Amino acid sequence: MKKNESAVPAGRIGIVTRGNVSGIDPRTVKARAQKVMDALRVADCELSLVLCDDAFIRALNRDYRGTDRPTDVLSFPLGDSHVPELPGMLGDVIVSTETAARQAAARGHSLRREVTTLLIHGILHLLGHTHDTDADEAEMERASRKLLALFPDCG
Repeated sequence: MKKNESAVPAGRIGIVTRGNVSGIDPRTVKARAQKVMDALRVADCELSLVLCDDAFIRALNRDYRGTDRPTDVLSFPLGDSHVPELPGMLGDVIVSTETAARQAAARGHSLRREVTTLLIHGILHLLGHTHDTDADEAEMERASRKLLALFPDCG
């Protein structure tokens, strides 16, 4: 490490809210993220979480994916084994609580369960999971179900 650099503690999860966010405590989401990361054996990595409204995620979706509409979750990986200057940096997971609330109502379950599901989905994407093929989607769904089972209030 160079003289003017400082080490960032491993295993740090940052969480912020953007826009009109209600119905779920960010501390709950942060604790759930830590539990998921522990189960995936990446507890020593860093993760940034954003809970936001539809307007915020719509702008990100438009700017980074070319889709001008809100979505439920976005993931932006920050580093991997090919980026030695960013060891242990998983990336960002952004969840729209407005979209999550609509989806929870449509699916007949709680906002807490929906946000937890989206959080898991986002973290799995940061770790390289995709749903590009049927096999990939089946694997991601299996991993998601296993992680969701860590939370009895989501069953």
